[in-house]
Amino acid sequence: MPKTKEKTEKVQKKGKGKKVCLIIVIVLVVLAIVSAVFIELTTKPVDENADNFRPVGGMVTSENIDYKSDTTQGLEKDAVIKIMQMVWRFIADGDESRIERQTPPENIKEFDDIYYIDDGNVYHKLDVYYPENTPEGTKLPVIIDIHGGGWLYGDKGINKYYCMELAKNGYVVFNMSYRLVPDVTVNEQLQDVFMALDWIKKNMANYPCDENNVFLTGDSAGGQLCGYATVLLNSPDLRETFDVVDPQLEINASLMTSPVAYMRDCGPLNLYTAVCWGSDYKSKPTADYMDFDKLLDEVESTDLPPIYLVTSSGDMMAHGQTNRAAKDLEDRDFVYQLDDYGKELDGKSQPHVFAVIEPFEEAGQKCIENEIAFFKANTK
Repeated sequence: MPKTKEKTEKVQKKGKGKKVCLIIVIVLVVLAIVSAVFIELTTKPVDENADNFRPVGGMVTSENIDYKSDTTQGLEKDAVIKIMQMVWRFIADGDESRIERQTPPENIKEFDDIYYIDDGNVYHKLDVYYPENTPEGTKLPVIIDIHGGGWLYGDKGINKYYCMELAKNGYVVFNMSYRLVPDVTVNEQLQDVFMALDWIKKNMANYPCDENNVFLTGDSAGGQLCGYATVLLNSPDLRETFDVVDPQLEINASLMTSPVAYMRDCGPLNLYTAVCWGSDYKSKPTADYMDFDKLLDEVESTDLPPIYLVTSSGDMMAHGQTNRAAKDLEDRDFVYQLDDYGKELDGKSQPHVFAVIEPFEEAGQKCIENEIAFFKANTK
């Protein structure tokens, strides 16, 4: 082959290669733009009274309420947070469909949408449930529930039927909402939880509550908040560090369902979990306590009530974290119980927080039965 022709072919191949690379770059740029536009449209805030309102942090607007705290310092612009807003937005649709097909227990008396902070914020509300046929003068043990949702999603509505199922077993159940990331940080969510606990303590007399038998529970992110609240209730120093009120509430025991309780040391998830404490989380006084074990180091084994941990083999989100929490409790001689379910409940491996999202299925019923047994074993 003549050298001129060979050189020409090489130039042509090189030119084709450049064109292919250019096309790939253009396609990637277009995909990036389309993705960015899709995420922006999907996470566009809507009015709190709109029909398409979903409880996702950063996606609620109001003429009267400023949902965004000035302590989050641009957290709403974090790329991971934006992506997770979109993810939780679609999960919200799935939860709505799930709840619509479920039938709640009958004969439950309910008081809905009570403000525990009277500021008009839709997330500062709670519900109360207990059996309708409760005889006058009867005092029932109390369960306080904190919903999950990755700190970025959810309100009391997603746990309503689970809480009503607990109430059916002879309990007064308080079901709370709290503000969401990126409007606030995890620290401010704990502050909300403690304001709710303070309200509950002051208003128990308005319901058939046995103030001597109070239990705290939460699932997933709510499990983390539950675990932290359990420790903070028993440590004045930590309450000061986290700047939460003292509700002067004594709890008998806590149930942490699939808690994601290690937010600074959790591998790849750290890109998401750590910034939930704020983009400046490293400079905050709470930075040393973003993992549950660091919190446990600040209290004595005799300080905490019994803790019940629940997870399952199909719990991709928190199986390892729940078992890690159990080991940290055991290493420090705290009283705890771990139920790590395999396929024994209904012959199948159970997913993340299965009893909370499907409380009326066979596996959920058996798990709740064991939870009630734990509460009864710790009732005075």
